[in-house]
Amino acid sequence: MQTRKDVLKEWYKRVAVTQAAHYYSADSLNNRKYWLGVPTVILTTLVGTSVFATVSQENTEAWVKICLGLASVIAALLASLQTFLGDSERSEKHRIAGAKYGALGRELEFILTIEQDIGEVRFDNLRVKLDELALESPNNQLKIYRMAGAKDIKVLPNDKEASPPQLA
Repeated sequence: MQTRKDVLKEWYKRVAVTQAAHYYSADSLNNRKYWLGVPTVILTTLVGTSVFATVSQENTEAWVKICLGLASVIAALLASLQTFLGDSERSEKHRIAGAKYGALGRELEFILTIEQDIGEVRFDNLRVKLDELALESPNNQLKIYRMAGAKDIKVLPNDKEASPPQLA
């Protein structure tokens, strides 16, 4: 039978993996924000300045107008994607969740290091904190959990990458 301290050690492992997963998610979303944002700024700037240059000329060739039109449509699509995906907000939510899991991890480290006997009330309070944090945090993709170190945790019923955790 597992002791409370054994359960706390397991919780600590999960908290550490989840913290890393949230930071990986935040980084990934932040990177995508720049991959969409920089081309959007460049294209909208080029289209905006080119439109003024071509409007003032009467003999602008058709292919130039077509290229400007396509660039304008691509810029609009990229801007729409940026808005729709909301990578900035999602990245920040994952960063905050990672920080909260980090704080909980430090609390668990303190308890595991300092306290010899964990009382039932303290144990239940930690479980409630962990449950609340899991509910308020954004979801991570399974591949992000794997990248963060969740190799031995079976997350889905048909997950063939890991065996179910064994309780002693």
